[in-house]
Amino acid sequence: MSESISTTGAPPPELPGGSEEHQGNPWERRAELGASKGFLEALKLFIVSPGEAFAQTRCQGDYGSPLLFAIVLGWVGVLIGKVWELLFGVSVLSAFPPEMREQLPFLVGGSTFGLVLTLVLAPIYILVALFIWSALLHLCLVLVGGLKQSKAGFEGTFRVVSYATVAQLGSLIPIFGSVVTLVWTVVLGVVGITSLHKSSQGQAIAALLIPLALCCLCVMLFMMSIGAGLLAAFAAQG
Repeated sequence: MSESISTTGAPPPELPGGSEEHQGNPWERRAELGASKGFLEALKLFIVSPGEAFAQTRCQGDYGSPLLFAIVLGWVGVLIGKVWELLFGVSVLSAFPPEMREQLPFLVGGSTFGLVLTLVLAPIYILVALFIWSALLHLCLVLVGGLKQSKAGFEGTFRVVSYATVAQLGSLIPIFGSVVTLVWTVVLGVVGITSLHKSSQGQAIAALLIPLALCCLCVMLFMMSIGAGLLAAFAAQG
């Protein structure tokens, strides 16, 4: 009798992620829920209640689940962006004089071929971007001391970045979609980091803003170089 009580009263085995609370979000439990249902329920949970979603998300286990989730949503974000680009008649090539278009064949965003090529190659770009962004964010978390209580390691950061791609749905909003996506990404990042890494909100915000500031600086420098090239081209025409 005592043996029976001891057996039934034994604590459950520790789940991947290091704690019982991280039982896995619906997408990570798609084996029991089904892939479609698991994806849609996870998507809804990350939109409606990101705190609960990350509380369920496993800290560790595999890279495949968050990676596939992010690639699907990232690809949808690229598709939506291209749709708005076509509807509003915005094209990268249209900003360049004809002679510059011939010299920059890699700028194929304005053609049908460019659209198809972008959508086909998008998963590769997304995969590379996920690991680069995760590495930068993880480094910044180390710099601000946000990993002192973490047991999730780099995989935890990768999961935060991957599931934060839910913010790509912000691109459904025309014109201001990129701003909504950026703000939403930061919010999801803060919630995810504090949940999976046990960092403070201040540490999470600082770790996110450092690489974002560097990215904005790089974009500004790139746009300035493009502007200088366009001015030179127009001046040559005149």
